[in-house]
Amino acid sequence: MKIIDLSDDYVECILGRQDLSAYENSCPALFNHYFKYWAKRAFFRASLNREEVLYKRDLVTAGLDRIEIRFAQAGFDIADLTVVLFVGTHTSNGHAFKDHDEFIVWLPVETYTTPLLVDVFVAHEIIHALHYAAEQRFYFEDAVEKQSVCRQLITEGVATYLTAVVLGVDEATALWADHLDQPRLADWMQQCQDRRADLARFLVEHYHSSDPEIGIFVVDDPDNIFHFRAGYYIGLEVVKSILDEHNLTPPRLLSLPRSTFGDAVLRKLQEMAT
Repeated sequence: MKIIDLSDDYVECILGRQDLSAYENSCPALFNHYFKYWAKRAFFRASLNREEVLYKRDLVTAGLDRIEIRFAQAGFDIADLTVVLFVGTHTSNGHAFKDHDEFIVWLPVETYTTPLLVDVFVAHEIIHALHYAAEQRFYFEDAVEKQSVCRQLITEGVATYLTAVVLGVDEATALWADHLDQPRLADWMQQCQDRRADLARFLVEHYHSSDPEIGIFVVDDPDNIFHFRAGYYIGLEVVKSILDEHNLTPPRLLSLPRSTFGDAVLRKLQEMAT
């Protein structure tokens, strides 16, 4: 992987000078994307001191070495993939953005706390970049498309499923890493299983929606799975079913046309909803 590390820029520009403009100029394409879709520029504040920045940076870079090996073992060559490390605003573990003809992974190091969290969620974001590169119609060019329920269901389902495959972990780990302790994780998985049909019906009903109030992909209310990442669980289940049913390889899964994939997912959701 090709790593662009903005840790020193954060230390110099934010901790040293409180100059957000200078920090943004260290990688304008990243920050234009980040502040357009994932965070509000007005809310940016220094969140880590120098020692914390370096610790988090080293935690993530150590994981990148492990992850590249696992991707290679799974048949994915990510040697030319660009990854940007920076300090953001605690709003996201990362994603991928398009810069000219390249999809670049971005990782806010402040959100990473354990090696397992690094392995799982960095692999997840890398798969987003590979998926967008293989079928660019899954990428978003505006806020409405970013919020598209069907787009999110498929891309998050693919990223979660392939994370499990690449890392050789179970589904619960691919969904949460160690963000939830084991009792809470087991309870969340059981709730998703118990309400699988309800969740599928909800997603069928809102499949073509881009309403930002739909919370099925967010971490908002741990007492309500409809607002606590249950969309990732259903996305994983649907993608797994489609892959098994059609005997698709992981590379073929990534390159499946959006229209074909979308129709297959909707049919599978309708089956699950009954």
